[in-house]
Amino acid sequence: MKDRKEHLVLFGLGCADLKLVEKNLEDEEISGQLLLFHLQQAVEKFLKSLLSFKDIKFAKVHDIEALIESCEDNSIELPEYVEEFVGLTPYAVGFRYGLVVEEISDLPYYYRKVSQLKVFIEGRLSPKGEL
Repeated sequence: MKDRKEHLVLFGLGCADLKLVEKNLEDEEISGQLLLFHLQQAVEKFLKSLLSFKDIKFAKVHDIEALIESCEDNSIELPEYVEEFVGLTPYAVGFRYGLVVEEISDLPYYYRKVSQLKVFIEGRLSPKGEL
């Protein structure tokens, strides 16, 4: 039996990744690729939290496009801008294993968009403000 709170754990982990980016966004000593890795992780965990909340099994993948497709295949509404996050997928694996990944130049933009996704997902997980 699946833990009924898995979606809350995943959502919380995504929030932690996003908070790490927020606190280091202006720090020039922190690699942009590291921050993009954490943005990718936040998106991944937010999508997985939504799937878990809906009791939908999901693959243990780091592929944002596959997670979006899983949501769509299960009639889960996502914001239109979610497709923009597909470009973050290479940071899940490439950066982790030291492979060269071309850095996305507009890090603050992606931070804002992932923050919007957080609010969107939070509203789906807790329509009555229970989170």
